[in-house]
Amino acid sequence: MFLMFYTTMSNRHNNVTLFFFTLLLHLFIMKGNFMSIAKVSSILASRIRTIRNSKGWTQSRLALEINVNPAYVSRIESCKKIPTVYMISRIAEAFEVEEYELLLDDAKLASPDYKKNKIINILKESSPSNINIYFPLISALHKDRKRKRK
Repeated sequence: MFLMFYTTMSNRHNNVTLFFFTLLLHLFIMKGNFMSIAKVSSILASRIRTIRNSKGWTQSRLALEINVNPAYVSRIESCKKIPTVYMISRIAEAFEVEEYELLLDDAKLASPDYKKNKIINILKESSPSNINIYFPLISALHKDRKRKRK
């Protein structure tokens, strides 16, 4: 039964299904420790607030983007409401981030490995013309940093 549900869901909503299982992993296994739903809700609320503020958006603006009442966004950010997987997907889409990024704590997002992998993924998804734009910029920044270290 579970396999049938998983197969059906993965065919229809691959990203949402992947996120759902990632969420389950975060709920039950986090560096060998069990994580409570309250902790996941707290991380999610914090990340939504942080990303929203970094974009200069109000709760009303986010609510408009995801087609909900501003009070709903407020309840999510204050950990009074846990959004559905579908709603988390809509929030991620509005923010132009992957769903799993809403579950990462600030320390993980600040890690050099995370940033390096994020840059690599951006480059992998870029068109050849965009890579031609990025390459000279990255090369110049890299040379400048090497020169400053000497």
